[in-house]
Amino acid sequence: MRFFNFFKKPQKKVKKNFYQFPSLSPTELEREELFNLINNAPLDEYAKSLSYQARSLSIANPLINGYFQTLDSEIYGDNGITLDVSSSNKALNKKIEDAFYLWREKLPRSDLDFWDIESIALIYLKRDGECFLFVSESENGLEVQIIDNHAIAHSINDNDIFKGIKRDKNFQAISYFIYDKDEKIKEIPAKNIIHIYKSFQSNQSRGITALASIIAPANQKDKFKAAELKKARLQSEITGVMVKSGEEDAPSVYNPDSEKEEKEKIIKSNVEVGRLNYVGEDIKLQFTESHNATNMEFFINQTDREIAKSLGMSHSTLTGDLRDVNYSSIRHGGSEQRRHFRKLQNFIIRKLHNKIFEKWLLNELKRGLINSKEYELILKSYTFKPQGWEYIDPLKEMNANAVALETGIKTLSEILRERGKELDTHIEELSKEAEIYEILKKMKGEENKQKEKQEKNQEEE
Repeated sequence: MRFFNFFKKPQKKVKKNFYQFPSLSPTELEREELFNLINNAPLDEYAKSLSYQARSLSIANPLINGYFQTLDSEIYGDNGITLDVSSSNKALNKKIEDAFYLWREKLPRSDLDFWDIESIALIYLKRDGECFLFVSESENGLEVQIIDNHAIAHSINDNDIFKGIKRDKNFQAISYFIYDKDEKIKEIPAKNIIHIYKSFQSNQSRGITALASIIAPANQKDKFKAAELKKARLQSEITGVMVKSGEEDAPSVYNPDSEKEEKEKIIKSNVEVGRLNYVGEDIKLQFTESHNATNMEFFINQTDREIAKSLGMSHSTLTGDLRDVNYSSIRHGGSEQRRHFRKLQNFIIRKLHNKIFEKWLLNELKRGLINSKEYELILKSYTFKPQGWEYIDPLKEMNANAVALETGIKTLSEILRERGKELDTHIEELSKEAEIYEILKKMKGEENKQKEKQEKNQEEE
């Protein structure tokens, strides 16, 4: 017979957690730091402050300053991003390409050409996280001007206005509020503004600098280097100290230029470089040890590698340090950073060049320089070609491409595209060179005939 224990306290059911996230159940030591990560504000709130920090860092830090110069040369190269029109009308193609090239060289009402605009836009995009361009139609051609992102009225926030940008219900920009030279706010329609930035979350209004994650470590590295250099310099200038024999610690650093008020502290001595004479049996010398920062090189190299990874660039390209580089490592690092560069090139073409060209083409139509049929034809058959890159090991890579082409793994268009060329352009160049070779052969043949005639005349004489 089974008896029930009515007087026993019922036990509480314990909820079993089969897994706990370490970041949500931290120790007391890490609790405050990890919980601060939860209190995130929208990215737009930090955009302006991070932009100021990034600007200071890009000027003061030699590594970051060199990064922007390297980025400009890798993205644009010698000729920038060029227009290629490939419609059925070859005469029209050449007409448009030449007209756009002339416009790029001299923009109306601007001291900058379009190559300058490209470079400045890239710096703004990566350093500040966003770039603003003012575009307006005119009888002399399309006008383009760079607007500093701090000129956008960041403090204006209303029901439909956020960080100086007025948007509709679909979050599409309607107008921008901008400070002019007299610090007066003007409202400019969105059709006249090209706003380039990379979004990290939905409903993001302003861009975030690409340096956001490396501002703190780069600043720490600079401070560490400065502190170590000051310490090394201080120890190199102070050779040693004089103390009494009975004292363990030095009361003060010996400085021959300082004036002592107490006569008993004055020591008659003669100190020169390489020679020191002193008087007093109760005085002894304690020389300072030379400073050797053993972990300094490791800390700097590790910080530089983290910065390079964050910026999408190989450590050797960012720092110029090729000591530990071999063919395999530089090829892998080069391939990775070239994919990053190619992605950035395509982003700039989509957000900047395509929009600028379409507005320029529409302005040419309104000026009467092209008709509506030509406008529609060109609009469907234009592309922008970014620069390619040289081979790391030309012989190995050309042999690999030849094998890939023979086996059908790669096409000729794909190989040429890696070099920044299109197939039709390549074929045109080959045909032009073939014509030149034929002309040279004819000229050489005529020269040979003239030589033979001269030799015959000399034999007859």
